[in-house]
Amino acid sequence: MRLWFAATVASAVAGALYALVHAMIDARPVTIEPVYRGAVYGVLIGGGASAFHMFYVMGRTGDWLRRQSFSISITLRALYAGLIMSLGLLTGHLIFRPPEALNPWLFLLDMFFSFAIMCLILFVVAVRQIIGGRVLGNFVLGRYHKPVREERVFMFLDMANSTALSQQLGDIGVHALISRVFFDIDPLILDWGGEVHRYIGDEVVVTWPLEDCRIDGRCLECLFAINALIETNAERYQRDFGVVPLLRAGLHGGPVVAGECGDSKQEIVYFGDTINTAARIQAECKAKKVPMLISGELLAELPLPAGVRADSLGLVHLRGREEATELFSLELMAEAA
Repeated sequence: MRLWFAATVASAVAGALYALVHAMIDARPVTIEPVYRGAVYGVLIGGGASAFHMFYVMGRTGDWLRRQSFSISITLRALYAGLIMSLGLLTGHLIFRPPEALNPWLFLLDMFFSFAIMCLILFVVAVRQIIGGRVLGNFVLGRYHKPVREERVFMFLDMANSTALSQQLGDIGVHALISRVFFDIDPLILDWGGEVHRYIGDEVVVTWPLEDCRIDGRCLECLFAINALIETNAERYQRDFGVVPLLRAGLHGGPVVAGECGDSKQEIVYFGDTINTAARIQAECKAKKVPMLISGELLAELPLPAGVRADSLGLVHLRGREEATELFSLELMAEAA
């Protein structure tokens, strides 16, 4: 809602400036009336188009559109946005001008300006989806142009038995399954304030600021919400792929150094023992035959969600670490489930 409100206000300002420039070009006296009308047009056009994008396209019901290829998705979004903008312009013309005074050339000019701005916004939004909103914002602001120390939580989440699944479904089939699962869980990651750092084969790396997780344990809440979603969609996965995916997760948190890397392809990379330890903990899930593991260091920092039990598995010597790490398995108790 805050983002939609900000987009609507920005559209109102753009509409007011457009009307002001139009009046100056036509050598008309600059008064409050054309500026006010331009702002109303901006609200009708920008508010309507941004509401469509934020509440439908990026919502649960718009997942069919987000599943399309980049070119098809952005074309369909532009067409839908164009229709909404046409209705907004027509509504504005009917409010401020009687139907007989409607100038078709002025209408087309306004439509062209609005559509050009909207296509630019849609392209930026599409790029944001490809590289991630936080990453795009940090590149623009230059936050990580020089290395920065942060405290973060990392969750490595992968699909169990991926080798067997490849033999059963084939490479294309298992890719389709992995893509479907990661697509399904992405809204939950966003809902719980997480950021997808990277996809690595059948694995996704999710990160949170440690301070946020200290407040409400959102990384653990997210993990159990993901498991609940997999169970809810089990029948659909079984119908479409013949299997129900099983996910394994390892969590650890602590200090890292974040900074920009690369030239022809840039990305924000995290360095430090914290992220390596999280990966090693996730690998221990297979050895310990448990679906979820968390380090004792991180567990001590977080509030445990209601109905979740943490059982110590003792000290474990993780590869690449001199000191032993106490690991805990996480389980949703029967009454909570």
